[in-house]
Amino acid sequence: MNQAFPVRTDGLPSVLFVATPAAMGGSNRSLVTLLRELDGRVHRVLASPGFGAFVEHVREEGLADEFVELPRRPGHTLDRLLRVTAGLWIAQWALRNRKRLAAIHANALTGLNLSTPAALITQRPTVVWIHDPVGSKWGARLGPILRRLLPRLRLAAVSPTAESIAVENGLCDEGDAVIVPNPLSADEILAPQPRDGAVPLHIGFVGGASPRKGFDLLPKVVASTMDLPIVWKLYVNLEPTVGNDMTWIALEQYPRDRVDPVGKLVDVKQVYADLDIVFIPSRAESFCRVAAEAMMNGIPVAGSDIPPLRALLGDDEAGLIFPTGDGGAAAETIRRLVEDGALRRKLGDEGRQRAEALAPSAIAAQLLRLYGL
Repeated sequence: MNQAFPVRTDGLPSVLFVATPAAMGGSNRSLVTLLRELDGRVHRVLASPGFGAFVEHVREEGLADEFVELPRRPGHTLDRLLRVTAGLWIAQWALRNRKRLAAIHANALTGLNLSTPAALITQRPTVVWIHDPVGSKWGARLGPILRRLLPRLRLAAVSPTAESIAVENGLCDEGDAVIVPNPLSADEILAPQPRDGAVPLHIGFVGGASPRKGFDLLPKVVASTMDLPIVWKLYVNLEPTVGNDMTWIALEQYPRDRVDPVGKLVDVKQVYADLDIVFIPSRAESFCRVAAEAMMNGIPVAGSDIPPLRALLGDDEAGLIFPTGDGGAAAETIRRLVEDGALRRKLGDEGRQRAEALAPSAIAAQLLRLYGL
């Protein structure tokens, strides 16, 4: 176990945070916000692979007091074996430090799988913060077993949709999980100088270039809005994959001054400083952090009619909803927002107000109670 961070001795109760993805996806960005909020309140021990944007950000910002580097080689034939090894490393650290260990925080269901040996050995409260938008057959087999093995298992879900995944996986019954949404920090998200609505307007697609995110709808929506004074800004991974290669071929026919493939940016403040409307055609989300971040910046959202988005946006309050998977309706929604500046301002103002409920202090307080602190 490589102690990549200097260990800070602070006498605080230790919480072991287990996070597996290397990228700065929504769940890890929420964990970054939580770790920052818990500075000086708990001794933050992070167990995570030692590579990728997430760990680099944690290291640069000093958001962990101690680090347990986990072996991972995603896509490698040995990766499954390395996951087992990672779980044993976490258990070894927990056993050696059980006297100061107050709780284990598993970020998403993958974090729970790695945390189980440590939870069994130490019998400390294990809080699973569920961000998962979909379940799995393997998870459904393991869930009932983990529920019996871990009597101190405590479930936090970012939304009722995320809780339904825990129910589907046999980890709990409906209503057993505590709803703990993703926290939003103005320091991390709020653009210092938002756009002033200058023409052409900028429409942003932010996140994963996958069918689950509705990326495949873009060619139809873009084609249907080419008569409008807009530029499409694509803040996504620009490397084509088997699932999106035809979508990229369709989008590449447009000049950069109409469809601009910017790529992914770690600093989301740069993203929202450049947008007038955020387009979210997702087919499945557990929370949809992108929508919440747009709301904090006062940017109206055009989003698909899935429960997490409707919960955030309300009924045409912080954005406009269109039927999921309907590219024609999505294009008409974009058209309506582009042509009505007063509507954009009204939705943006409402979004700012609704985003206030996601303050990091309130989210941290909920999780501290679940840790037993």
